Amino acid sequence: MTVRRGGGSSSSYRLRRSSPTGPANATVVLSGPGTVSAYDGVGRDDLLLASLTRHLVSGGAQVLQCDMPARHTGVPSEEVDEVARAERLEHLLRAYAHPASGPVSLLGFSLGGHAVLRLLGSTRSRLVDRAVLVGTVVGQKTFVNAPITSLDFVYGSCDLIGYQAVDAPADELPPLTYGPDVYGKWCASRLSCRTEPTVRIHVLNGLGHTLHPCVAEPVMDPVPFLAALTSA
Repeated sequence: MTVRRGGGSSSSYRLRRSSPTGPANATVVLSGPGTVSAYDGVGRDDLLLASLTRHLVSGGAQVLQCDMPARHTGVPSEEVDEVARAERLEHLLRAYAHPASGPVSLLGFSLGGHAVLRLLGSTRSRLVDRAVLVGTVVGQKTFVNAPITSLDFVYGSCDLIGYQAVDAPADELPPLTYGPDVYGKWCASRLSCRTEPTVRIHVLNGLGHTLHPCVAEPVMDPVPFLAALTSA
């Protein structure tokens, strides 16, 4: 593991590179959800990212991560949150541009996925080959400027979205609820890409927003599946 310091003295944060024992065959940048700020934090999402990092490194990839700005949980994210995270992802890629090996993939969860999309829409993401977005809902037309070859949307089947008419009382008109098998297609249709990447939608049964189990029966481990998408 290599740790570097990014940012100025008043807003410093850590960059981390986890490397395999031999030459790396790929580079994967992890962009965690809004619940994760420090990469050595605690909680279910941190454990998932740690497990994913170990799996990727054991498969020969080097994994890049960095601390993200902390935000209040339970409060909807705003554009400023996406911008701040996208800027740090850009710096992370720039800091490790020289040791980047093989195809470069961005893997973002929820808010981290929105930060990935914001970076892909800029003119500063030329190194990126693939993107994987987990639990990321695209609400408006989004341009992807990076010349990526594939973009995968991954959702848990239990990650439902409800819409309520703003001018109707809640007791008169119940919210409309959609599953990722429906809104996933909407998200893909809102993308406009400079190239023609392969766009795929995956729904994993029994998992929630950041791919944690939401049912009593056994469910698949999402880690090997996500790792495979970074090289598919």
